[in-house]
Amino acid sequence: MINKFLRSLRRINLLIEPTLRHYIVLIRIWYFVRLRGQLHTLESQNAVKANVMHNLKSLYGANNRTNLLIYPLAIIETLNVNSQILVIGPRNENDLFALKGLGFKLKNIVGLDLISYSKHIKLGDMHQIPFPNESFDAIICGWTLSYSTDPFLAASEMIRVTRPGGIVGIGVEYSTMGPDDEKKLLGYQIQEFEKIGARVNSTAQILALFKDKVDHVYFNHDAPRGVSHSSSGLVENVSNVAVVFSIKERS
Repeated sequence: MINKFLRSLRRINLLIEPTLRHYIVLIRIWYFVRLRGQLHTLESQNAVKANVMHNLKSLYGANNRTNLLIYPLAIIETLNVNSQILVIGPRNENDLFALKGLGFKLKNIVGLDLISYSKHIKLGDMHQIPFPNESFDAIICGWTLSYSTDPFLAASEMIRVTRPGGIVGIGVEYSTMGPDDEKKLLGYQIQEFEKIGARVNSTAQILALFKDKVDHVYFNHDAPRGVSHSSSGLVENVSNVAVVFSIKERS
């Protein structure tokens, strides 16, 4: 009876529970960063200057806004537990473990970031994705595109490494802040508006980066409440922009 109970317990994927998952992530960060000294960073000529510094400040956080991209993957029938998934800009292992919690195999999930402490997160640049063509069945790029000064290049790399008919999920934070607002709020500017002109701030703008490669749009969440942080302070429930779509078959 006890053995049967233990076997049943092993089949329960506890990583689906956000609070427990966050504690597991925190313990692993503390072990690999504080005890093992395994934190590594990489600079990118196509990323905003404040990228690594800004994201290191939130290394121990676990924001579940990426659920807007992750949960749709779990119900799209062209994907399955064996799908190869790339997570761009996860910062820590939370998003990867969330995918595992939804049934995808961790051995088939890899993160890519300019920050890494984990064997599950490859140190690399989304503008030069270090994987061969058509490597992945799905790509998630959550709240990372805003750190790019060349989002068209990042999009072209995602297209390159996605298999024909594969899924791409992109999310960004909705924001009406300009450079002066960012400086007043944070003490420094994140977006380099002089390079990008204006930040990507809608699902239409995201899809435009992928041009005629967009096939079917499965999920479109276009910041329906339109709530932004401001120079006066952070808001608790800021709006987010997220879209999940498939890449056209190669002609």
